[in-house]
Amino acid sequence: MNKSRKFTLLFFMLFVWANGEQMSQSTQESSTLDVKSAWEKVLENNDALKAQEHNLARAQKLALGAKLSFLPEINFKGAYLYFDEAMQHSLNTQMQSTGIPQTDALLSGILSSVNKPITLLERDVMVGAFNIIYPLYTGGARVKGIKIAEIAKKDAAEAMRLKKLATFEEFVTIYYGSVLAKDLQEVCEENFEASMMHYNNALDLEKSGQIARLEVLASQVASDKSKNTLRSAQNARLSADLALNSALSTQDSAPSSKIEVSSKPLYDENYYVQKALQSYPALRSLDLKIESANEATSLARASFLPQVVGMGSYIFTDKQDSLLVRSIPTWYVGVGVNIPIISPTARLQRYQASKITTLELESLKAQAIKDITLLVRRTYKEALFAREEYESLNSSIILAQENLKLQTNAFKQGLATSAQVIDAQNSLQSVLVEQKSVGFKAIVALAKLLALSDEIETFYEYQR
Repeated sequence: MNKSRKFTLLFFMLFVWANGEQMSQSTQESSTLDVKSAWEKVLENNDALKAQEHNLARAQKLALGAKLSFLPEINFKGAYLYFDEAMQHSLNTQMQSTGIPQTDALLSGILSSVNKPITLLERDVMVGAFNIIYPLYTGGARVKGIKIAEIAKKDAAEAMRLKKLATFEEFVTIYYGSVLAKDLQEVCEENFEASMMHYNNALDLEKSGQIARLEVLASQVASDKSKNTLRSAQNARLSADLALNSALSTQDSAPSSKIEVSSKPLYDENYYVQKALQSYPALRSLDLKIESANEATSLARASFLPQVVGMGSYIFTDKQDSLLVRSIPTWYVGVGVNIPIISPTARLQRYQASKITTLELESLKAQAIKDITLLVRRTYKEALFAREEYESLNSSIILAQENLKLQTNAFKQGLATSAQVIDAQNSLQSVLVEQKSVGFKAIVALAKLLALSDEIETFYEYQR
C-alpha cells in the first residue's frame, strides 16, 4: 500500500516537473519582453489609443475648417425654364383719320406693322448666375468659432494624453500581474517538491518504526493540499499570460522583468502633488472646457448684434439678344444688413445657459483638484508603505527558511512532528507569496503615482 502511494506521488511529481519544463521551454521559445519594450508594443497596437489619435486628427481638421469661415461664399446657380408661351408685347396704337385719303392709307400701313406683337423672350431659356457673399460683420461669431475649434483641438490632445496614462496604469498591472503569477507558481512548485520530499521521508521513517501512521497521513494531506495549490497557481498564470498577450496584441510574448522594488528614493510628496495639479490631463481638460464655455458665452452674445454682408452677382443667359434680357442689368453689388429684433431661437436663455455652464465647470474643477490631491497623497503613501513592507519581509523569509531546515532535520531524527514540518513549509510559502504580492502592489502604486504626475518615462529608472 505504501509502495503504491509512493509510486503515485512520484509519478505526479514527474508530471508536474515535465509540465513545468514544458511551460519553461514554451516561455523560452516565445518572445520575452522587458517592461519598456512591452509598453512600446502597446503604444503600437492598442486600438483605444489609435481611436484617440483619430479623434485628435478629426479635431485638427475641424479647427482648420473653422479658419475657413473668413473666406467668401462663391457659388453658381443655374436653371432651365420653359414658359407656356413666349413673352410678347403689342403697342395697340389707334389711328385717327386725317381727312386726307393718301395720308390715311400711308399711316394705316405703318401702324399695322407697328402693332404686330414684339417678342421679349422666347418660351425656353437657360439662366445662370455667379454669386458672392462675404460677411463683413458678424458680431465676432467667426472669431469665437475659430477659438472654440482650437480649444476643442487642445482638449482632444489632452484626452489622448489621459488615455495614454490610463493605459499605462492598466498595462503595468497586467504585465507585472503576469510576472507575479509566474513567481507564485514557482513558489508553489518549490513548496510541492518540499511536501513530496517530506512525505517520502515520513514513509521511510514509518517503515523503520520511528513515527506513527498518523504522521504519514498528515504529511500526505499536506502534499495533496500543496498539489491543489500548485494547480490553482498554474491556472492563474495561464489567465495572466492570456491577459498580457491580449494587451500586447501577440500570441507568444512573455515578461522578462522581475518583481523587484527599487531602492531609488521617491521625491517629496508635495512634488508629486504639484506636478499632478500642473499637468494632469483631466485638470487641463477642465481648464480648456472653462475657456471654451467663456468663448461660447461671447458667441451667444453675437446673436444680439447686427450682421452685415457684402454681396454681388453676375447674371447671364443663352438669350442675350432678347429685348427683355437687354433691359436687365447683368451684374450687381451691394451690402445687406440683418438686425434681429424678435427671434424664436431663445437667444437670451442660451446666453444665460452658457454663463451657468462656466460656473458648473469651475465647480467641477475645484472638486477635481481636491480629488486629485487626495488621490496623489494616498497613492504616494501606498507606494512608500509597500516599499518598506517589501524590505522588512526579507528577515521573515530568512527566518522561515532556517526554521524549515531545522524542523526537517529534527523530523528525520524523530525530534519533531510532521505537523511542525508542515507548519514550517506553509510559513515559508506564505511569507514568499506575501513579499511577491507586496512587491507587485509597490510597483503598481509607483506606476499610478507617476501616471498622476505625468512622469511615466521615469518609471524605468525605478523598474529596469
